[in-house]
Amino acid sequence: MKIMMLAGDKSSSHLVYQKINKTFPISKVVMEDGLSKKGMLKRRRKRLGLRTVVGQVLFQLFCLPFLKREAQGRIQQIIRKEDMDAAKIPASELQRVGSINDEETIAAIQLETPDLILVCGTRIISQQVLEATEAPFVNIHAGITPYYRGSHGGYWALVKKDKRNCGVTLHYIDTGIDTGSIIAQAKISVTPKDNFVTYPYLQLAKGIQLLERFLSENKMETITPKIADKDRKGEVFYHPTLFQYLKFRKQLKVK
Repeated sequence: MKIMMLAGDKSSSHLVYQKINKTFPISKVVMEDGLSKKGMLKRRRKRLGLRTVVGQVLFQLFCLPFLKREAQGRIQQIIRKEDMDAAKIPASELQRVGSINDEETIAAIQLETPDLILVCGTRIISQQVLEATEAPFVNIHAGITPYYRGSHGGYWALVKKDKRNCGVTLHYIDTGIDTGSIIAQAKISVTPKDNFVTYPYLQLAKGIQLLERFLSENKMETITPKIADKDRKGEVFYHPTLFQYLKFRKQLKVK
């Protein structure tokens, strides 16, 4: 199977590449530049409103640095336990683009003619890119879909007192936000040492296991959700605001 990767320049992308490439060689990686902070805030304001965006910025300024410092040892523990490698993807393997939806990405896909495209840490992929090949696009989503779409699905499942749906989903990509057909799902086990920053590492470790199993079995088929209630509707989640985080940490002990 010829595998190509579309990635954002994030730690998760490098971890996935290093782990998967050992057994299932990745022929090419197209990596996009990150969105500008100004552009990201503008999009969030339009979608969520000014008050929510201000609260999210305050969370990132006053809570996230503390949580990252608190999580450093635990992150390294997870990486060692799961035999993951945090080394950067070699520059020689990368093609840089401004956006994963640029014409350059389409040209790279058509030149590479992959059998499968792994997606990790990118913005929402456009219909034009998805239609540039017959190859399926596969993503590790940090949440149980369709119930926890968007960002930080593990954290929000804990906030909702929904531990049975605190996990990760391997799924095909379509034009929606984490709405593609499900390949596999798994729950994670959260310890007292974990917090908002480490949940995604636990999810990524489980997601990589699901991806390795999928690649080894080479089955291009989908499943129906097996973990959550079938009648329950999904929701798209975003970063918490400062006020939400402090409230849930105090009342629910969710870190």
